[in-house]
Amino acid sequence: MQSLIEAWKRREEYFDLTASLMQRKPAAFTGLPTLPRAALAAALFQDLPFSMLVLTATEDEAMAFTENLRPFLGDRARHFPVLELLPFEVYAHNIELISARVSVLSALARGEKLLVVACVNSVTRRLAPREAFLRHHLTLSRGDVIDPAELAKRLAEMGYERTPLTEIPGSFSLRGSIVDVFPIAASRPLRLEFFDDEIDSVRFFDPAEQRSQEDADTAFLPPARELPVDAAARLQAQKLLKSEYDKSWASLHGQSKKNLEKTYGPLLEYLPQGIWDNAMEALTGYFYPQPGSIFDYLGDGLVLLSEPDSIRRESLSGEEERELRYVDLLQDGRLLSSFYNNFLSYEELYQAFVARRLLMLCQLDLGAGMIEPQLDRQFLARELP
Repeated sequence: MQSLIEAWKRREEYFDLTASLMQRKPAAFTGLPTLPRAALAAALFQDLPFSMLVLTATEDEAMAFTENLRPFLGDRARHFPVLELLPFEVYAHNIELISARVSVLSALARGEKLLVVACVNSVTRRLAPREAFLRHHLTLSRGDVIDPAELAKRLAEMGYERTPLTEIPGSFSLRGSIVDVFPIAASRPLRLEFFDDEIDSVRFFDPAEQRSQEDADTAFLPPARELPVDAAARLQAQKLLKSEYDKSWASLHGQSKKNLEKTYGPLLEYLPQGIWDNAMEALTGYFYPQPGSIFDYLGDGLVLLSEPDSIRRESLSGEEERELRYVDLLQDGRLLSSFYNNFLSYEELYQAFVARRLLMLCQLDLGAGMIEPQLDRQFLARELP
């Protein structure tokens, strides 16, 4: 498989391509089948000094692209899966999906070089700002000083659920001088034993038998959800939610008012108590009035669009579907007007694309194997109107 990468690196067009991308000039290849696309992406990832985001139109395409990259890059190629943000419908989170998304965001936020593959719908959701997300990381070692109760508070803000026993990723427990925590993306939980407020030992333990195992060098704890919030963020969300709730209450009647109270009343009670509910994921703009996106986490990296016109159509289709559902739910009192702000519009996606290094891979033959790097916004407007 490595020979496919080397074949790319011997081509004159590849040298032109890498040079144009380093100079922030957009470029496009046409007529590439699936495996050569993956080989080209892997070669660029090896040769360029920044992270990459490969975007596809559908989730199936993203998963297939990731599998084609794995023989070249191993776990440096990561899939960023779709996690639906439904308007206050009851649903259970898939821990594997949360773990995959959080681990990608954590690595990018910390400056780790990754090749991330995602479909357009998985990157449309707004996120906590990169700086805020980064603040909710902890690395603890033997000898560190922190009060166990304060640690429990921090873990709760990071999205870890307090339970009697720590058995699944994303949970923690506090029992006297022992804090057990299962990092969201880890294969085993960790046990921190304290002497007063000093960490005396850090060890792995068996979640089934709850028995300590070998020592761990450190306890690296990323957030357990992609929207970590502290007390200040909760207070801000409470005020903004109450204000919008009151405005909606004044404009609704009958059953719609009851629906509004049923949907948002509990959240207004939970926020000051520090209780988390999955429905709060739709309050991103309340917790963080200037939210981020995965493009902020990517920084000055490369965006590779696999079939840009299909990505455009899928994004616009998603917008249309949200608008249709949004109006009905808003009138029914099951949604507040701010919910729609949880998503990037296609125009915002477009601006994120063109603000970064950009490579487009298209099946359509535009007349040459590679469009020369003197591409300007007019070409992009034709591909991404």
